[in-house]
Amino acid sequence: MPPFSHLWVGAGTGAGFLRILRTLRLLRTYQLLDRLRADFPVFRRNEEVIIALVNLVVFIFVMTGIVYATQHQTNPAIGNYVDALYFTVTSLTTTGYGDITLQGTGGRLISVVVMICGVTLFLRLAQVLFRPYKVRFPCPTCGLQRHEPDAVHCKACGTALNIPDEGAY
Repeated sequence: MPPFSHLWVGAGTGAGFLRILRTLRLLRTYQLLDRLRADFPVFRRNEEVIIALVNLVVFIFVMTGIVYATQHQTNPAIGNYVDALYFTVTSLTTTGYGDITLQGTGGRLISVVVMICGVTLFLRLAQVLFRPYKVRFPCPTCGLQRHEPDAVHCKACGTALNIPDEGAY
């Protein structure tokens, strides 16, 4: 039996949790983003934060599903979905209390993926939260996408900008 075959056998029977990936596909459609920007000023102001948060939540639920599907039959510490969620969050934050560990090479690889991707997503969320607020408006000359909301000229090339304000929608 190949070394990771038990991962796919366990995941194949309960892979319904992967349906949450549809959320990410929805957020990538331009029509939905345009509608959200037009209909909800809160979304327009906080678009990057909301998308980064949705990416993090989807990642947590997908990884929790993978941990549960691959470990609940062989690992007595993963008895239910909450145990898998607890393991995922403690690994994601790199706290890793050690009361739950994944067994075998496959389990260790899953742990590594959770830690690396989780730290990356947390850093992305922090970057979006603490970076100064800018609007997305492409410069017609140089293509620079991000400008201060009150910018009159592009910082990169000096072209005059006509950035629409809240009343333009």
